[in-house]
Amino acid sequence: LRWLCPLALALLNLWPGLWALPAARPPRLPDPRAELDSAALLTRGLLGDTKHLAGLLRSRFPAEGDHRLDTLPALAMSAGEMGGLQAATVLSRLSGDLQNYARHVEWLRRAGSGPGPGPGPGPGPGPGPGSPLRTLDAELGALGGRLERLLRRLQHLAGRLGMPLQAGQPPAPALPAPASAWGSVQAAHAVLRGLHLTLDWAVRALLLLRNKL
Repeated sequence: LRWLCPLALALLNLWPGLWALPAARPPRLPDPRAELDSAALLTRGLLGDTKHLAGLLRSRFPAEGDHRLDTLPALAMSAGEMGGLQAATVLSRLSGDLQNYARHVEWLRRAGSGPGPGPGPGPGPGPGPGSPLRTLDAELGALGGRLERLLRRLQHLAGRLGMPLQAGQPPAPALPAPASAWGSVQAAHAVLRGLHLTLDWAVRALLLLRNKL
């Protein structure tokens, strides 16, 4: 039995090695193509929400003509120029443009708390009980929330791709109040039309970047 003691000691010395945990595998880095797919899907969903709200606005408050606002960003790039897109350019420009649209959506909500118009853009019997945009406050609020969500996703995507977007930019000047309640309706048409075009471009650009990887 004397041989049992050295054997037991040898086994005790080997014990930590026998039960050592395997080396942890390094975490898998997210596939940038999947990240771009996710951002494109979120952008496409916001595009659908924008189209729905624009249709609702047209049905309730039709306004003829092509309405414009000088404070809205120009379309980022034409379809013919998309072949040379770079990720840093797309994400930076798209983030800046969507921040601008988020400000305009909130501006429309504030305009909705003003006095109401007459029955149309011409002279009317006087202000109504409330601005027409007040009836779209919930929809505008939801759209603004989805815009903020997409902006956070773009920030996350830029960080994953090693090109974090600039933060701490100086605040943009306050937007002037609409000249009239009917002017706020015309502005809403311009904002939603511009946002629709920007999001449509964004979906195409994100998918194009995804296919380049």
